[in-house]
Amino acid sequence: MPGSEDLVAGSPAWVDVSTTDLDATIAFYGELFGWEAERGDEERYGGYVTFRRHGKRVAGAARRQDTDPAPPHWTVYLLTYNAAATTRTIGEAGGTVLFEPMDIPDMGVMGLAIDATGAVVGYWQPGNLAGFESFGEDDTAVWFELAASDFDAAERFYGHAFHWEVAHGDGQPRSAVYRHGGRNHAGILDAGTLLDEDLPPAWSVAFGVADVEAAVEKAVAAGATLVVPPWDLPSGRRAGLADPTGAYFVIASRIPPAPAAE
Repeated sequence: MPGSEDLVAGSPAWVDVSTTDLDATIAFYGELFGWEAERGDEERYGGYVTFRRHGKRVAGAARRQDTDPAPPHWTVYLLTYNAAATTRTIGEAGGTVLFEPMDIPDMGVMGLAIDATGAVVGYWQPGNLAGFESFGEDDTAVWFELAASDFDAAERFYGHAFHWEVAHGDGQPRSAVYRHGGRNHAGILDAGTLLDEDLPPAWSVAFGVADVEAAVEKAVAAGATLVVPPWDLPSGRRAGLADPTGAYFVIASRIPPAPAAE
């Protein structure tokens, strides 16, 4: 089971959902993935919720601020060991830092930016909280992908700001993955022909499930909306959903390895 020791610089280290209804969000993801919610101190952390699966940190949730123009959404945070330096490289790469990196007491340093394509991306300098304690398994985050309005600009941005070296996929639409240590960590998809004012560039998070159709049925019964019906990729089956407050996420099942030839 991948955990904190498997996180590398530039890779997704954490995800959290901005929500208009914390109680509804806690109930929904608890029902769908079996997550337990740990509420943080209201004064120090604004009631930030840490979700755990079998005791391991898997995701977070926060109340959407009244000043936030975006609807409820999931945010991906990329790992950095120097938030101040990353802030500089984001600017050099054509991004916009939304606020100076914020120290989270006893946890780490958080930053938030708009990349060169217009998508929001977070970055995290670990303190006592390295990031995920569990990922890459069912009921945890298994994949992270940027739907980019400008594929080339996205590749340049993440290459400079987060030192990504990518491998390109075959076929259309164009795609690339950030590889490090023999593992794929995140991807970029050329979605320029799909995006418009109503569907801007954005990061998405996929959570692992054993059976996509069964998970869709369970999610809808718990208050979700099916946004993108199940579809197949070489790596497995997917479906897109909006949780009860409107935050979009993906569920993903993996194709089991083919049996060895006798």
